[in-house]
Amino acid sequence: MDTGQWIAIGLSVLLGAWYLIGAIINRRRGIATYHWLHAGLTRLGEVGEAKWIGSAGTGARLVVGQANKPFPRIEVIFLLESREIMPLWLFNRLRKKQDEMIFKATLRRPPSLEIEAAPAGNRRLKELLAPAEGKQAAFKEVSAPSGFTMLTRGRTANDGQLTATQRLLERYPRAIIQLSLRQQIPHLLLRLNIPPLREAGEAFWEDLAQLTLTDASTK
Repeated sequence: MDTGQWIAIGLSVLLGAWYLIGAIINRRRGIATYHWLHAGLTRLGEVGEAKWIGSAGTGARLVVGQANKPFPRIEVIFLLESREIMPLWLFNRLRKKQDEMIFKATLRRPPSLEIEAAPAGNRRLKELLAPAEGKQAAFKEVSAPSGFTMLTRGRTANDGQLTATQRLLERYPRAIIQLSLRQQIPHLLLRLNIPPLREAGEAFWEDLAQLTLTDASTK
């Protein structure tokens, strides 16, 4: 066999071994993340529905149908980054993509103050700030921790809720991709990187509840 054939065989062996190792790592991470998430959600209510999305190496969906105040319902989906295919994994590394969680919750009452927050430069927040033709922007930018942009709309007298949001951004700057507290369902929407949250332990769940309890307590 010539050099080219040996290179092709070597690459095939490398990619095959990478796929096997990546699948094992993702399965272990998926199971560990599932148990961590289940334990955290139990602090907010009873998990009534939980199932894998494809397999333990891909992600899962968990639902709390009757959550504690202020959440009547919570749905969480977590998806693991693809580690099995080397080129895709390298591409995601360049994009700084990590294991990700989407947290969606319904509140007993829609929040009086809507809040949108994301890392500075987020295109969606720029669009929310841009006024429609002939109209003023409904959202306005307010003070946010370094590295973030935060917008509000609605009743601004609730300083407690703004403080709770700022505290969440300050404590989990590497985790938060998007935070939306809004009047339409789901009232609370969070996109989060999972690894920094797992490092934080149980404190995250308490801070998350405080974010909405500040609004509920004023009504």
